[in-house]
Amino acid sequence: MAKKVVIIFLDGVGLGDSNPEINPFMHVKMDRLKPWLGTDQLVLDTAGSATDQAVLLAVDAQLGMPGLPQSGTGQTAILTGLNAPVANGGHYGPYPNSHLRDMLTAHSIFKTLHDMGHPVAYANAYPDKFLDRIRRGKGRASANTNAAFLAGLRLRSRRDLEKGRALPAMLSSDFWPETNVILPPLNAQQAGQQLVNLAQDYTLTFFEFWYSDWIGHRMDRDQSLWVLEQLNHFIGEALEAVNLDDTLLLVISDHGNFEDWTTKKHTPNPSLTIIAGQSARALAPRLKALTDIKPLVLSYLFA
Repeated sequence: MAKKVVIIFLDGVGLGDSNPEINPFMHVKMDRLKPWLGTDQLVLDTAGSATDQAVLLAVDAQLGMPGLPQSGTGQTAILTGLNAPVANGGHYGPYPNSHLRDMLTAHSIFKTLHDMGHPVAYANAYPDKFLDRIRRGKGRASANTNAAFLAGLRLRSRRDLEKGRALPAMLSSDFWPETNVILPPLNAQQAGQQLVNLAQDYTLTFFEFWYSDWIGHRMDRDQSLWVLEQLNHFIGEALEAVNLDDTLLLVISDHGNFEDWTTKKHTPNPSLTIIAGQSARALAPRLKALTDIKPLVLSYLFA
């Protein structure tokens, strides 16, 4: 039975203090994750919580560099396994500069697997105007999306979404930005199942959720709680639907932000990470920093 990996990337989500005045995670019980993690509160104090099939981890995003971690370097470190902040001379973001794009072009896990002949899916669906700008080299995109495009992966559109072969960035078809478009109904729970269905055909399936970082910068308390409710259902459904005997499911992030209502900036908190699968307990001790994610995925797939 061929092994598979599913990665759910949450932009700007760290493990923070157990302070309800600061941390939205103290206000929403992630009850659908409790059977897997042994806790329904994803905070720094509960890092290390585990069951036989999953572990909650606090992963270093600082990577030995002063200053606040940023998306461009953090995502590049995740995807390449290289210390992007050090290589770049500091944390950088939100979008990758030319040096980071060169690193992604040569070393991203998408490129590595694609060159080995393994199918890789970047699960996000994008509006046609965005896709056109990216193809013309005009659009700004995350390091994750840049890496997918640079590796030759197909970026998906609403037509894939209509067929159930992609996910909207907001986990619901209700927020699709194109006008005069009618999409099949889809909520966060159904999106979790849809991601797992898509992953059956790929060695690696990657989905990026960027709204958490956007809300973190705006310090919007009501929307923060809404986001956690959606993620509870999305991740919970994915965990229930996936076959953990042959699939490793990772929830990862590039830096802290969302978990602290007191600042519009990023935080030095470790990145929220969940590792789930038959090998999760054995693999978890090897996942200490963002740069460990690519080597861990390759080791799981090919060891």
